[in-house]
Amino acid sequence: MSMSEPFCVLAIDIGSSSLRVGLFTAQGEPLGECVRRHYALDTAPNGEATLDAERIFAYLFSALDEVHAGLAAHRRVKAVGISTFWHSLTGIDAQQETTLPIITWADSRAAHEAAALKYSGVARHLHALTGCPVHSSFWPARLRWLANEQQAAFARTRHWLSLSDLLFLRLFGTLSTSLSMASGTGLLDSNRRCWSPLAMSLAHIKVERLPDISDAPCQGLRSPWAARWPAFAAIPWYPAWGDGACSNIGAGAHDAQALVLMLGTSGSLRRVWRGEKMMLSDGGLWCYRIDGQRFAGGMALSEGGNAAAWARRFLTAAADEDLDRQAAAMAPAAHGLTVLPYFLGARSPEWSEGRTAAILGITAATGPAEIYRATLESVGLRFASLKQRLDSAWPGQRQLIATGGGFLQSRIWAQIVADCLGEPLSVSAIEEGSLRGAALLVLEKYIDIRSIASPIARVVEPDLRAHEIYQQAKRRQLDYDNAIIQTLKRRLEELE
Repeated sequence: MSMSEPFCVLAIDIGSSSLRVGLFTAQGEPLGECVRRHYALDTAPNGEATLDAERIFAYLFSALDEVHAGLAAHRRVKAVGISTFWHSLTGIDAQQETTLPIITWADSRAAHEAAALKYSGVARHLHALTGCPVHSSFWPARLRWLANEQQAAFARTRHWLSLSDLLFLRLFGTLSTSLSMASGTGLLDSNRRCWSPLAMSLAHIKVERLPDISDAPCQGLRSPWAARWPAFAAIPWYPAWGDGACSNIGAGAHDAQALVLMLGTSGSLRRVWRGEKMMLSDGGLWCYRIDGQRFAGGMALSEGGNAAAWARRFLTAAADEDLDRQAAAMAPAAHGLTVLPYFLGARSPEWSEGRTAAILGITAATGPAEIYRATLESVGLRFASLKQRLDSAWPGQRQLIATGGGFLQSRIWAQIVADCLGEPLSVSAIEEGSLRGAALLVLEKYIDIRSIASPIARVVEPDLRAHEIYQQAKRRQLDYDNAIIQTLKRRLEELE
């Protein structure tokens, strides 16, 4: 196929609550609507947050069926790019059958093992080596927990994989992982780009239990996939990139001049840059690789759209727009509530274990709309705390770009976040940032993607009076949060 012929690329984005599949032109524009499938994490009070691989693959394959059936005869698909969430973990046995569900970033069952690693004194060195803070989200603590608590599954497992690794094993028979996915495990020596002997020893595994690391594309779908999707059968499928990195690229944030605030199921503040070595100027930062030349780093929230979804689901039977309208009519922080929105635990900047959600200040006058608004504000306040710390770690001018489906859940949330930050928020016009990012990372194999425009839908200016009120609310949230952190530390020390 010559470059003058019309071509497109296929993009896949597998998130923790939904997946999307869509086609993009050589100019980075979507070809029609993407196909979506929605699902939910399987959660339990013990901290479990998993997904069933077969269910996810069934959704993905049906979405691929739909996109393939709608292909225009004159279009040729040149390659496939994939975005998936970081930190997932599963295992396969000698027959390549899964030994446990997909353990997601939100699963906190390894909290005690993470705490033990921190108290062992190895946390700072492991963070500097891998770019991953010691936490239950990452593989060292999880594998130690599995070895102790799920001994049968641990013993049966021959290889430990990410969700995307399992997908490529099914489609191509290839047992490998991308540099991007490997960097999110907590087992990669990021600067040397290889599995770390120290991290593997702490996780109680050997290197032969891990996939090879390769960013080379796969071609030649296995049966029955080749016959099912002939247009996708012989083209390159590039190993997955982390969804956070894809989100930045999709929003046009190609370098350190842009800081992206992402509000999806979870949240983060992150930037990307080119370099040979990691930049970890703060113990609360994470830093993962996009590829051999680029990094993504920042701070991560476990809270985000999941907090708003909890409030809407349990607080009222009214329609979402009615709840939003009631909340919009309230003055900032007038409800007197302080919310710690840790419905799926907490991550940056402390990466402490055991924190759960709490609503403080409830009185007989508190209603659903008050709790809903306070929940939206609580996420904005958490972003404000992280941005303040990032401003110290990464001083200098930069554009603040907002992206993610969370801003679509409420018409007032973008304004609340801008008011909490006290800074203009440039809301990206790209609805599916991670999906587009996966497409652009494939397109850059053929063209210079920096010339592709990434439009801004609107700029949300902060209300400085509201910002002053939120400064006080942020201090209250931090006071409550620190008190809980200290209590949890004492409990963990007693257990030790």
